[in-house]
Amino acid sequence: MRISRNYTLTFVLLLVCQLFLSNYACLGPYIMLSMLPTMILCLPMRVGTVASMLIAFACGFATDLCCEGLLGINVAALLPVAFCRRGLIRIFLGEDLIARNDNFSIRKNGLGKVSLAQVSSCAIFLAAYIFLDGAGTRPFWFCTARFFASLACCWPLGLGVVNILTVDDRK
Repeated sequence: MRISRNYTLTFVLLLVCQLFLSNYACLGPYIMLSMLPTMILCLPMRVGTVASMLIAFACGFATDLCCEGLLGINVAALLPVAFCRRGLIRIFLGEDLIARNDNFSIRKNGLGKVSLAQVSSCAIFLAAYIFLDGAGTRPFWFCTARFFASLACCWPLGLGVVNILTVDDRK
């Protein structure tokens, strides 16, 4: 699992941005902003499922430790995203990316396909996070409204992260 230094530095800087976002960008009880599922989705294809789950654990634990009130909620919501990452890429971006260990980008694969993969990863994350955060104490309508409002706000944020983390190697 060899990743270039520039990618690692960019990933860590985006994690720091997520920490600031979690601490200082509270937009109300209905909106939760997170770049973490998109960051995990954009890991290079040569990173396997187990390694991506370890990276997801570390990112979620850092976010929980520095920002959130419940220790382990980001970890528990981010691990299914890391587990489903290759499946999401296979479904929305094609089997050939996984077979060739090729990376994806908006320019190579198109905005629609990348958006579907990104929104799906955010939906998995938000469904787990909101379910665990509510823990049966919040009404269904509140959880549903929070899910869709957060998903609508995470989509453009995630597209920016995809633009930053994926490199278009086409000339």
